[in-house]
Amino acid sequence: MLFRKSLIHEMSWVALAVFIVVLLLVMTTQIVRFLGQAAVGSLASGAVWAMMGFTSIRYLPTLLSLMLFAAVLSVMMRMWRDNEMVIWFASGRSVRSFIAPVLEFAVPIVILIALLSLFVSPWAMKKGDEFRKESLSRQEVTQVAPGVFRESAGSDRVYFVENFGEGATGSNVFVQIRREDKTSVILAQRGGLTLGADGERWLWLGDGRAYSGAPGSEEYEILNFQKATLLVEQDTRSATSTSTRSMQSTELWASPTLEHQAELAWRMGLPISALILSLAAVPMAFFNPRGGRAFNLLFAAFLYFFYYNCINLGQVWIATGKVPVWLGMWPLHGVALGITVWMYRWRSRLRSAK
Repeated sequence: MLFRKSLIHEMSWVALAVFIVVLLLVMTTQIVRFLGQAAVGSLASGAVWAMMGFTSIRYLPTLLSLMLFAAVLSVMMRMWRDNEMVIWFASGRSVRSFIAPVLEFAVPIVILIALLSLFVSPWAMKKGDEFRKESLSRQEVTQVAPGVFRESAGSDRVYFVENFGEGATGSNVFVQIRREDKTSVILAQRGGLTLGADGERWLWLGDGRAYSGAPGSEEYEILNFQKATLLVEQDTRSATSTSTRSMQSTELWASPTLEHQAELAWRMGLPISALILSLAAVPMAFFNPRGGRAFNLLFAAFLYFFYYNCINLGQVWIATGKVPVWLGMWPLHGVALGITVWMYRWRSRLRSAK
């Protein structure tokens, strides 16, 4: 009882400290990202903190997985460093005796990771996208001040809106686009910004005229239109689209689309990998106090990020059809579990030999 309680108690406090640190790191990087998006107009300024909340919920499964692995590894390495492992082994314990308390500590967190990954994170993704669209629709063409010329982030477009009416619709819109050796100038009586289903931004224009030609040339084209759309920015951050990542897991399960099945396999892979890595942290924590622990830390960090990157790679392979849906990521998890079992047997033989 003392063995179990002391181990779980220490891992709980270490896990809390690790979670606070990694959460602050993620929130810091995300606030910088959102402020940058607000500066270039792809996010309304009033939506920054709300998006921070939705993003934090979205990243919780990954953060909890990292917290679980780091907590078990840190506690076990401290026990080796302070020679507590020698005392437990002398009292009849073995490396396999740590499996039960580690599982008792890890299983509730793994269940929480599964619930967050399968249900809560997609909900936060969907609500975040809806809030972003709603805030942009209320914002004055994403912070473009009336009567002020604004240049795009790529410095290839210039926007100007004379004033704003109801519904954040601009009037007397001017757009200049530079493409290779041609320059296009668009004049429209009204316009505004909308977001697509996959996170791309579109500029819609109504009742306008476009002039296109090479600078210095007397030849140019004129196009009159009643309604037109212009792609402003496209979201290409992930192998799966934003709409897929915001779908509920029950919808993904019923869909035969490869992209949907790849997203479902990725969500299921997070809790499975968290459980396997928490068990693998026990034999990986072994080190010789005289030789230092740098190698063990580097090996553990490499194994964790390699496993996580393999899950992302497996998602891409399933989405592109390189790996059958029925096979999924199960071979990857099977290999990881096999390596974990081998490490336990290896450490047990080392203790027996001594």
